[in-house]
Amino acid sequence: MRFFLFGSLSGQKRRARDIDLVVELEEGETVDAAMRSVEEIAPRVRKPIELWLSRSETQPNLAGNYDYRSGRWAFWRRPGMPGFFRGSVRVSLHHVVKLALTTGPYGPVRRGSATEARGGPECTVWREPDGWWYRLGDQEATRGPFRGPLEAAGAAQAQARAMGELSPAQVLWFRLAS
Repeated sequence: MRFFLFGSLSGQKRRARDIDLVVELEEGETVDAAMRSVEEIAPRVRKPIELWLSRSETQPNLAGNYDYRSGRWAFWRRPGMPGFFRGSVRVSLHHVVKLALTTGPYGPVRRGSATEARGGPECTVWREPDGWWYRLGDQEATRGPFRGPLEAAGAAQAQARAMGELSPAQVLWFRLAS
């Protein structure tokens, strides 16, 4: 995993204490392994961590935001943006943890936080021998199998929208179960 520290991108007005940590997948790294690694370091970083789920900044990708306080993930799609990593600083995890501890307990409000306030349904995603499954809210039924955790979360989000539990602007938060 490679870590990038944001805060001084050209064209963005950010305070020095607003730390954004972006984790880029390395070649051959699986999404669920990267998600587990982010979950392990998040309590020490105590800042928003965005998992960049693309090998190229110009290809369409998925981004994930992890909230360590609730132990939940939110994913959203966005187009690739040429120059996304321009002006970013590649840092060690030790440096990020040290800086995060120095600047305070939590950084900027991230996109997914409004979803929690509006009360989206609870969702859990987990792995079975035949693939990935999800459970939405307090429903007894589970759905799956899916190829990966993001595919399961995407299907859960589509179901929640079809049921009217999420607006088009909201993202679905989900827990990655063991």
